[in-house]
Amino acid sequence: MSTSGSAARSPPERWSPLAGLRAPVSRNAMVVAAVVLFGAFAVTSNAFATLGNVENILKQAAAVLLLGLGVMLVVLVGGIDLSVGSVVLASATAAGIALTEHLGAAIAIAAAIGVGALVGFVNALLVEGLSISPVIVTLGSMIAVRGLGLVALGQYRSWIDIDDPLFNALAQNAVLGLPAAAALALAIAGLCALILRRTILGRRLYAVGDHAASARLCGVPVRLLRGLAYVACGALAGLAGVITAARTGVISPSIGVGLEFYAIAVVALGAGGLPAGRVQVGQTVVGALILMMVFNYMTIRGIAGTWQTTATGFLLLGAIVVGRLVQGVPDDSAVGIGLVEEVGLGRLRASLSRNAIAAATILLALVFALINPRFATLPNAVALLEQNAAFAIVAVGAMIGIVSRSIDISSGSVVALGAVGAALAAKFGALGPLALCAGIALCLIAYALNGILVGALDLDPLIVTLAAWIWARGLAVSLTGAQTIAFDPSFVAFMNTPLAIGVTPAVVLIGLAFGLGWIILARLPIGIRLYAIGNDPRMLRQAGVSTSRVRMIAFLLMGAFTAAGMVVMLGRLGAAAPTAGFGLELDAIVAVIIGGTSFRGGEGRLRDTAVGVAFLAVLSNGLSGLQMGDAEFFLIKGGAILAALTLRSLSRSFPARRPRRGLSIHDSKTKARP
Repeated sequence: MSTSGSAARSPPERWSPLAGLRAPVSRNAMVVAAVVLFGAFAVTSNAFATLGNVENILKQAAAVLLLGLGVMLVVLVGGIDLSVGSVVLASATAAGIALTEHLGAAIAIAAAIGVGALVGFVNALLVEGLSISPVIVTLGSMIAVRGLGLVALGQYRSWIDIDDPLFNALAQNAVLGLPAAAALALAIAGLCALILRRTILGRRLYAVGDHAASARLCGVPVRLLRGLAYVACGALAGLAGVITAARTGVISPSIGVGLEFYAIAVVALGAGGLPAGRVQVGQTVVGALILMMVFNYMTIRGIAGTWQTTATGFLLLGAIVVGRLVQGVPDDSAVGIGLVEEVGLGRLRASLSRNAIAAATILLALVFALINPRFATLPNAVALLEQNAAFAIVAVGAMIGIVSRSIDISSGSVVALGAVGAALAAKFGALGPLALCAGIALCLIAYALNGILVGALDLDPLIVTLAAWIWARGLAVSLTGAQTIAFDPSFVAFMNTPLAIGVTPAVVLIGLAFGLGWIILARLPIGIRLYAIGNDPRMLRQAGVSTSRVRMIAFLLMGAFTAAGMVVMLGRLGAAAPTAGFGLELDAIVAVIIGGTSFRGGEGRLRDTAVGVAFLAVLSNGLSGLQMGDAEFFLIKGGAILAALTLRSLSRSFPARRPRRGLSIHDSKTKARP
């Protein structure tokens, strides 16, 4: 009947004048945010919207935009590149050397782009040729390439002046009313957009990032396209080095420091995260403009650069939260994990993989003992343990994160923030134990925030902890005014007083940390769940276990080990330095992966992490004993890390064992326990 039909008909929706705007606003949330920010900044500052200041923003954004475009291409195919900041230094140095030797601007620019492309090719070779995690590969190349750039720059007294007509024109001239550097960056952005949206190559790149297995079945050369993305990223970073050199007029050792994280932030700001197969050129352009507008406005308002860093971290957090809530960007897995294609290891292959790094560590120690007779002494062995105590303890937490597929790159910054909190509490009258509790609480709060964002909102842990790396370091520097603050002398004396045979409490804490880590991973139910969520979160969901809760617990455990590392570092240094712990998170991650833990998650043993820690500890201690400069140290350390990763990958591939017929690769995988 018509009556029943009308009764079943749902009531009409109430008309709203804003209803038609919801969809486009949702799709272009960051564009709207950029417009709103520009309007707000213009209203609150008369100097912001002037023509001269807008030109300044565009000049500052040019190099960052090029880096963002390079990182976007790699993220598009499911990877990540953390070496672009170091490539800026190396490529700018190559250009500067070419100009100094009177080879001409064209050769200088070609050399810079060539250096960047070469680094990208090496990254692609290691990631795609040897199936090593892109995060770890580009961490190693970041260290090695910076060392290489510093060594080359050191041949010219670590300072090269840029005085060339073409470079000066790039920095000072305008094209169609835009600064030349900005016009070049925007032109390249337009070319990238054209290729990605209108060519077969672009569609294939999106297909690789969206679903690599399906793309491979369709005949798409997945590895080749991923490698091409890394080469293009390196070339764009090389061009960014040219623009940076032209804008600053000099090449110094500080060029490019931290730019890799801002390049990632630009992509994440525009896209609301790092969704493989979905990032777009326009989003990256918007992200670069937002970041540079915020920096510029805070500079106009007289806000210190340290607070600008803190604000950038929270801005990045806000962007990815908006991207998750408003745009609904899927973010199920950590960036770069999908690129690692590992097969199940037989016992012989697993033994070769683990023992290869152990043998390399022993060989390295023997070499240093032959070069430096003091290396193999008991006092140096104790000093080696004390120097690397905080690093070893943090590595236990890093393994928990990687096993549970929750990589953490914020530990070094959180260590600095916790130490600053403890020192400030002591400075304002708190007793030593209470001051330490304040620092520990700060570490746990930072990790609790990370855990909530990753667990409850299902955000990418790499981006969440990248934001924490930025805001925690900025907050540590801001609270201290970039000054070192002394801590309780009695605590420092206790931490540096030997208990027996020269062993201090820091060494004892290493043993306790590894023992506790073993209990957590091998003897407690949470350990099984951490391995399970790293292997396949669906297993836990089907068993009725909350994956969000497990991830939050994982971050709290990481926070506890990071706090313990903070206590050790504070006792060893005797003061809270806002720059303390810089690079600590990178060493911890590299040690875990070199030791044999799978970057895919769900696989790894704590004793193998101890081997990775020993490798890096011996390497750092041995190089320090040779009294070499920072440039040579970075070059050799980065090269050794890449060599160790290559050795581990090759040892895993021989002898190969084919999975039994009827079983998939993942079905035949045997998970190693700690």
